[in-house]
Amino acid sequence: MRIIDGHAHAFPDHIAPGAIEVLTAEAKWMPVTAHHDGTVAGLLTSMDAAHIEKVILCSVATKPQQTEKITDWSASIASDRVIPFASIHPDYEYIEKEVERIATLGIRGLKFHPYYMNCPLDDPRTLRIARAAAKNDLAVTFHTGYDLAFDRIDICGPTRVRALHEAVPDLRMQACHMGSWHDWEQSLEHVAGLPIYIETSYSLGQCPDDLLHQIIDKHSEDYFMFGTDSPWANHATELAKFNKLRLSDETRHKALWTNTHRFLGLPSCEAPGEAG
Repeated sequence: MRIIDGHAHAFPDHIAPGAIEVLTAEAKWMPVTAHHDGTVAGLLTSMDAAHIEKVILCSVATKPQQTEKITDWSASIASDRVIPFASIHPDYEYIEKEVERIATLGIRGLKFHPYYMNCPLDDPRTLRIARAAAKNDLAVTFHTGYDLAFDRIDICGPTRVRALHEAVPDLRMQACHMGSWHDWEQSLEHVAGLPIYIETSYSLGQCPDDLLHQIIDKHSEDYFMFGTDSPWANHATELAKFNKLRLSDETRHKALWTNTHRFLGLPSCEAPGEAG
């Protein structure tokens, strides 16, 4: 079965060691381990070990001045296997212009992390980026729920996910970590069932199994995706956990392959790089 990891991370080679060190040290709630060296090459090696064919590689602009650099780097690493998502900081001045440039470069989407950007999910600045992305047919993946590196303050929980969706209903959006990391009961109430994508990263083995399956059962099988959050999880381990879920063969195939194409704005019968 062909597989796409719908959520992973890597960094430019020259900053990868420092990024891994800092992000590992920032974890407050529980210890975290990096399962590759943080480079694109390390990511691909980890994928190869688990027979994962392609990946959505997410970057996060933590400062406005990083925005254009991330766009350029994302364009430079794009390949048949690596589908990079750029990132626009909400305090960056020329949001609409940069979104247009990102789309022109063939980048399929954006990553938005409310904690690292200090911007709630339903903030007007977030909505500005979301509307620009929708206008340019870009997908956006949002960190949702809490985050290991920050205090337990809700700035991107399930009610904010719903508010963002209702404000920009034509946006192809992904709510990472099963709709709200470590706020899964509220995700079941407010996110499950909405026409937005949710994925499994950093949730398998953490969200109680019964609750996890309640979310899956309530959500459309067309909006459910497999993701790992690599390097913060091991590809082979996460895939093994995913394969233990009580899913039909059709749902499993959709989550591992078909749905990610639709999220990326590609026909479900095609893999990125195979169109035309």
